[in-house]
Amino acid sequence: MPTPLLRGHVPGMGDSMPSERRAGHATLDEQGLSQNLGTPAGDRRDAIGIVRSDRRRPRRRAPPKGRRLSVRCLAAAMALALLGSPDRAAGAAPRQVTIGNGAGALRYPDAQKALNLQPGDTVYIAAGRYSGFSLGNLSGSAAAPVTVTCDPQAVFTTETPQVNAFPNIAHVRFENFRYETYKSTCMRITGASHDLLFKNFHITNVTGYTFHIYDAAKVFNGTRESAFYNFRWENVVVDGKTDGAAISSSDYASVSNLKSVLLDFEIYRCTFRNFDNTAQAFPVIGLDKCFNLRVHECTFSDIGMAASPIGHNVCIGGAGYFKVYNNKFTRQWANDVRIWPMKLNALGYGGKDAVSRFYNNISWEKRKYPVYEHNVVPQADLDKSSGYLSRTSSEICFNTLYRSRKAADSKDPYCGQLVDVYGADVAIRHNLIIEPEADAPFDPRRNYVYHLGAGPQPGLAVENNLVFRTPALAGLVDTVQFVPSRSSPAKDAATRRIEYITQDHYNHDRYQGAAADVGAVESPDAGK
Repeated sequence: MPTPLLRGHVPGMGDSMPSERRAGHATLDEQGLSQNLGTPAGDRRDAIGIVRSDRRRPRRRAPPKGRRLSVRCLAAAMALALLGSPDRAAGAAPRQVTIGNGAGALRYPDAQKALNLQPGDTVYIAAGRYSGFSLGNLSGSAAAPVTVTCDPQAVFTTETPQVNAFPNIAHVRFENFRYETYKSTCMRITGASHDLLFKNFHITNVTGYTFHIYDAAKVFNGTRESAFYNFRWENVVVDGKTDGAAISSSDYASVSNLKSVLLDFEIYRCTFRNFDNTAQAFPVIGLDKCFNLRVHECTFSDIGMAASPIGHNVCIGGAGYFKVYNNKFTRQWANDVRIWPMKLNALGYGGKDAVSRFYNNISWEKRKYPVYEHNVVPQADLDKSSGYLSRTSSEICFNTLYRSRKAADSKDPYCGQLVDVYGADVAIRHNLIIEPEADAPFDPRRNYVYHLGAGPQPGLAVENNLVFRTPALAGLVDTVQFVPSRSSPAKDAATRRIEYITQDHYNHDRYQGAAADVGAVESPDAGK
């Protein structure tokens, strides 16, 4: 397997000399072990990169004692300046380190040491077709994260499973990655990992878990360090996915084990489409024991289903409390959100905002399942959680649902109401529902707003939701932007303000007139 190449220089400087010929230039083998091409035969480098020799040399007279310290200091300074070391001087200019020679797998289990990286440095993956990538034991800082980025012509592709391990990474930005026909988990994140950004990824035709954040040895003990925290995905496109979630931490075990607790995750302006889980259902996003997840301004479309008649799928699922807002969902055989709401009684994640909220979302041409499913965490699991976990509520407000479908072809009884209620404490307010169950005749006696899947529930509050047989009766300008017209009965029809909702789906002011409009979209008409 070819050896990845380290190029520790600033682009544009020193390129006139072939990199493989420069004396003292370092390469990295697949285990990230440093070799030096400019060291004479028989010599070796010690742990900090200084040349040591195995050859016998003539004995030299030692310099006078007064000169020994200065000579040693000078030698050390020259070695650090020329060769670099893991202890580069504070304030040194950030470096770019290039890895990869165009093929094979890139493996750096001890990246900080092997690549001699400091906060603010950049790791650049050269053009080529690579089968895998592992990076471990790497930390930048909050002020100066390490950036890992790819050449536009770099792509990861494999037909065989790879072990792509990312243990103990913190304050690292991963940017501009491309995976194509990738039959393996892309990134398996473990250990003391936190403050990570995944930005500008384009992932097509993949299987397995794309991002898997889970470590069975990481059990929450009330400290932030015992959790994964501050992860963000931005402008990530996953197009074509089978047999695994795009972003997952699920272990399919009781939440009381408190393994791999997640804090403050964010998924922003991402696109998930063409998921086809035909044999076994996987969520697009499946995060358990996740507290204060924010998913916003994302698009979910053409999400497949598992085999009938029990076939099902989920766009966003898990246990914890989620804030899901300003998203678009279309043509999915799935709940938009399926959640077991609970809060974490530690570190400030158990206060009044520890509530699951679904608002300003637009969902249309969905099949089979309700938009939002509110479930109950078993009391036995809460009792075994050492007091860390307790139930919380759900709020479903200012959403628009258009042309839900009963999925008659799937031979199952489910239909597409707005909310499926299986537990207590659910508020459903100011939602707009148009042409529900489009394949069946409209029945004005039907409850298209919610379904009581487990019978009546305490704490259910349903207020001012509007249902219309057609878009014309709803008074929409169109069914593309879903904007109410001046004559729409949804205009100024909200009966209360909701403190945390200040803008609509398109980030217009929510309260422009006498009251807010019902549904996800506020008319920007200045004449309101």
